[in-house]
Amino acid sequence: MSALIDDISRVIASPVSRREAFRLVGGAVGGAVLASLGLARAARGRPQTVGACAQYGQVPCGSTCCYTYEMCCGGTCYGAEVSAAYNCCGTMLCNKRSQQCCANHCCSKTQSCCGLQCCARGQNCCGNKCCEAKTFCCGASCCPSGYYCCAGKCVPSRPSKSEPCFRI
Repeated sequence: MSALIDDISRVIASPVSRREAFRLVGGAVGGAVLASLGLARAARGRPQTVGACAQYGQVPCGSTCCYTYEMCCGGTCYGAEVSAAYNCCGTMLCNKRSQQCCANHCCSKTQSCCGLQCCARGQNCCGNKCCEAKTFCCGASCCPSGYYCCAGKCVPSRPSKSEPCFRI
């Protein structure tokens, strides 16, 4: 019963026309009545959605079901007003105007995505971490200016003239 009330509330709160809302609410109530009589599958007459979302016009979203006009993000259904302002980034919502998606989290549009973190303006991405502006990337390490990068490691002095190293 609570699932029926949730479905009706979701339909009423969604931005659909009155005619579509009446159709969806009527289908939900009719489906609930027929299901209680054991006739739901035969009486529905429409193809069923794959998975646990057997009601027509629903899609799986984590452990719940969303209507096809809703946005699923992180197992939660969001209406059109949310999907107009936000993008789904894995399990989070990023504001379309001020944020960008970066590996399941949000960075501001002035930051750059670097693996699992956001680099501030002026920082460089090195592997999966942010390097300060006056450093350089060597292998997966941030080396300070004046150091050598030899075989993917930061060293303060060049080991030998024959060693293939570069200095920044």
